[in-house]
Amino acid sequence: MSGEKRARPVKIALIQRGPAKDKDNTRRDLLAQFDNILEKERPDFIMPIELCTTPYFPAVSDERYFDWAEPIPGPTTDLFAEKARKYEACIILPIFEKGPLEGIYYNSAVVLGPDGNIIQGKMADGTLVPRYTKTHIPKLMGPQGYIVDETFYFTPGNGFPVFDTPKARIGILICHDRRFPEAWREVVLQGAEIVFVPVDSPVLGVKKGATFEDMFVAELRTRALENCVWVCATNQGGIETVQDKKNEFYGRSCIINPTGKVVKLAPASQPAVISAVIDLSEVATARRFLNTFNRRRPELYKLINSTQI
Repeated sequence: MSGEKRARPVKIALIQRGPAKDKDNTRRDLLAQFDNILEKERPDFIMPIELCTTPYFPAVSDERYFDWAEPIPGPTTDLFAEKARKYEACIILPIFEKGPLEGIYYNSAVVLGPDGNIIQGKMADGTLVPRYTKTHIPKLMGPQGYIVDETFYFTPGNGFPVFDTPKARIGILICHDRRFPEAWREVVLQGAEIVFVPVDSPVLGVKKGATFEDMFVAELRTRALENCVWVCATNQGGIETVQDKKNEFYGRSCIINPTGKVVKLAPASQPAVISAVIDLSEVATARRFLNTFNRRRPELYKLINSTQI
């Protein structure tokens, strides 16, 4: 058929981790799980959850957890780079990063190429960066007074790079970033075909309205549709305890196509692995059909860049 796009298949594997107890065992178990999945699935891309090598320590504010941070590159990226190289897969690896300046810490995600090397990201101005750092750092309170204060640990990132991998140009948004449509447009306008969204998000106890798991999937479907982009998101599933504080994580890791269709969906309260072969040519097809990008009027969107609310 005239104008039909040639299929561009890539295989995605997402790891919905269960509750963790400590850093060392969590990293060891994840490495073993990577071996199993990479051997069986042979994906082009594989991604676990946000802060994948530790429990969700931001559930409490305690200086002892700063000792869990690592540099990039560092011991953890080196270990996972071996997996990327062995199985010729691209790994999106979210970790707690110790910045180059003492006292600065980031919630980051590094992209390891199938040769085991770190793939640098490119910012809109051409600046190269070694990873993506979470930009929107939440401080949230639920109806019962539950507080997630990630500002205690993390310095915000300063922009939205894209990463040119051998199979696709990708963007990364970490957890709370997903709630900001401006962030999605930043990576999509730079050519991202897949947006990876690692999450480690607990239930905050909303009594009325949609559940957290429903909100999670609904907002990701909306972002996929309005940007005509593939979305691959992970979250923890189950109840995790940090310093006697129990946190319920609502799972629902998912793969969503550029028209907002959920291709794969993980359960809500347990560990899971989901995988799918996706077709990147669907990005161009959806954008041609929906025809939104060439109808944009950015000269009229003045309030978006305003610092006033």
